[in-house]
Amino acid sequence: MKYLYALFLSLFSIVLYAQAPASGAASPPDFKSVLAQSETYFLQGDYAAAAELAGKAVGLAERMKNPDWLALAKFMEGRALARQGGRRRGQASQALDRGYRIALSNGNLELATQILQQQRQIALERGKDREAEKIDKRLDGVQEQTDGALPSFPMPPPPGTPNLMDKIEELDEAPSIQEEETKEMTLERKTLEHTIEQQQLAIQAMNESQAKARLTLEYQQRLVDSLTFHNLADSLQLANQAILLRQQEGQVKLKNSQRNLSVALAAFVLAISLGLLLRFLQLRAQSRALAEKNQLIQEERKRSDALLLNILPASIAEELKKKGWASARHYEQATVLFADFKNFTGIAELLPPAELVSELDYCFRAFDRIIEKYNLEKIKTIGDSYMLAGGLPEYDTQHTCQVVRAAFEMIEFLETYNKERQEKQLPLFEVRIGMHTGPLVAGVVGEKKFAYDVWGDTVNIASRMESAGAVGRINVSASTYQLIRNSFPCSYRGKVQVKHKGEIDMYFVEPALPPV
Repeated sequence: MKYLYALFLSLFSIVLYAQAPASGAASPPDFKSVLAQSETYFLQGDYAAAAELAGKAVGLAERMKNPDWLALAKFMEGRALARQGGRRRGQASQALDRGYRIALSNGNLELATQILQQQRQIALERGKDREAEKIDKRLDGVQEQTDGALPSFPMPPPPGTPNLMDKIEELDEAPSIQEEETKEMTLERKTLEHTIEQQQLAIQAMNESQAKARLTLEYQQRLVDSLTFHNLADSLQLANQAILLRQQEGQVKLKNSQRNLSVALAAFVLAISLGLLLRFLQLRAQSRALAEKNQLIQEERKRSDALLLNILPASIAEELKKKGWASARHYEQATVLFADFKNFTGIAELLPPAELVSELDYCFRAFDRIIEKYNLEKIKTIGDSYMLAGGLPEYDTQHTCQVVRAAFEMIEFLETYNKERQEKQLPLFEVRIGMHTGPLVAGVVGEKKFAYDVWGDTVNIASRMESAGAVGRINVSASTYQLIRNSFPCSYRGKVQVKHKGEIDMYFVEPALPPV
């Protein structure tokens, strides 16, 4: 609204004094008043107007050849440009740099220090740390800040506007003046008529000679009175004409004032309309920009959530977003599966590293799709070893059977894939799979590179089941066998010696799968 108010005052002044005679050319703006007005705009938050007035003050200071004022004007111009942000910060840095050089060469150490502090703030806002360090070195080289304060100037009062009501009151007084003069002349006429009537009565009472003499005198007196009366009538007519002229002049002035007021009001309404239109367009542009930013934020949030869900289970990821950490959970029963490729080291010697990683990625991606189908949780991959778990983070009574089904599907995928590789005479990827069911602890540890992991003796035994198994077979422990024996045919292998665990009962799950 400040711009509309300034526009209204300008239009109102132009229209109101359009008929007034010129009183002399206006004097150029004073440097102090321009600088003070710039400071006022700056305090009101109108940084564009403050920068423009400070630029004018720079031109005045250059014509005055006053280095102190020039440095101060450059400081205020740079400060106002910096508050506008964006590309204006570069212009602000240039203006402040010139002001600093002038102040330093003129020995104004206090102003030079303030300019350097402003430059340092701009550099930090623009993310230019090296430039800020250079400015710090300049500050160290300048003397301590002086006790003086920057000069300030009082703002000149805004020009007043003429009072139209005074002119209207003058015009309203004209009719009352005319009425008083008319009443006065009517009273004089009546007095004269009464005098003539009295004289006529006196003549009737005189004799003939006296009457003739009296009549002669009276005739002469009437001639004089007639001339006087005509003079009075002429004066009255002139007075009436003067009054009419004054009324006409007043009406013309009133019409001019009303016309000027109408033009000013029309200009004010137009300015308000333009201001509202510009504000509407600005708000609509801001709304669109905000909607675009919100859409980008939503897209980035979805992307980050999807990335987080690729790393952590959904419930753990949600807990991590809400709390900033996820507590570990103990599970009384969960099934851990290890799948490891046979003779992977020999395969690695036959294939280039890039091709080896590509083949391994192809297999593991297939495993990911399989376990997602059975609602299982991938824990991690260690080299050529693939580890998954069932029954967590949410417990499922059928998780053990789901793990077995996923294991058979992994073996089936590799058998199909190896047929293709065998036709191309490429090394085969043969897998051993081991499973064990038991208690464990699962959770997320650390502050960086979050990873969902499991701990406990169940993990170690599942790893031993894999290493003690056979290619293309699913080797399970006795605890797993007790949970799946009614769903899958199994063959007992007897007690098998396991490192650090002694002898453990093991079973092979047969490939004949019942319908799901």
